[in-house]
Amino acid sequence: MNKKVSHSEEELISIFKLAGINEKYFSKFLKHYKHCYDELYEDYKNFEDDDFEEGDSVQASALWCTNGYIKSYLELIDKGHSEEWAHEMASTVNEGASAISYVYDDIERNNPELAKKDLLIYTKSLGGDEFFEKHYMFLFEVSSNPYTRIETAKNYSLLYKSELNKGKSEVYAHHYADLMSMEEYHEIYCEEYAFAFDKAISDNKSEDYARVYAEKYASALVDIKRRHGISDDEAMIDFAIEKVEAYMESWSNSNQN
Repeated sequence: MNKKVSHSEEELISIFKLAGINEKYFSKFLKHYKHCYDELYEDYKNFEDDDFEEGDSVQASALWCTNGYIKSYLELIDKGHSEEWAHEMASTVNEGASAISYVYDDIERNNPELAKKDLLIYTKSLGGDEFFEKHYMFLFEVSSNPYTRIETAKNYSLLYKSELNKGKSEVYAHHYADLMSMEEYHEIYCEEYAFAFDKAISDNKSEDYARVYAEKYASALVDIKRRHGISDDEAMIDFAIEKVEAYMESWSNSNQN
């Protein structure tokens, strides 16, 4: 037997039927086999039969790859995923969180709605609550580290619910949990940012205003409150707040004009 000759289509049909797979997926099976075979043949085209280890051949390797592909593809289809998502996930050489991120980004470029639909299906399979799910999907919009998204979303959910239980508003709880779950900011910064953002929204300011105000407010106060010896200096704190308010008045006038 020539170890570089492809299976015939008749042989592939027989193999496919023996596996008990719905015949509507045969074209997908055949296409992937041909893709695998062509790539492997290119790698081994100069091999003689004696160069292969016992039991190895181009056609056997192509069939092994195809069986793995179709198994993963069908499992994803059964979970409700689109054909695009199932195909890309079954084909990618990436694994785990990297694969999810790669496939989502690839589909999102051409079909954002489909990408989000498939991501939601995957997200629900992770077993988190509604706050986890919402934040996990949000993290894909801000290009966060794919390897930390699940842990970040878990932390967000816990922190968000904890702040609500303390009587904080949803706006405060969200921004505090969002920043704290990143594990990049001092807790004082997160507290002051959430406070300022919530205050701005309560005062009927715009989201843009609230974002700028919260950043300025938190940056000014964290510089004082985290420093030993002046952390409780009310005069310094009041002066810092006055400077932020003055900046925001200028910002508002500039943006109105």
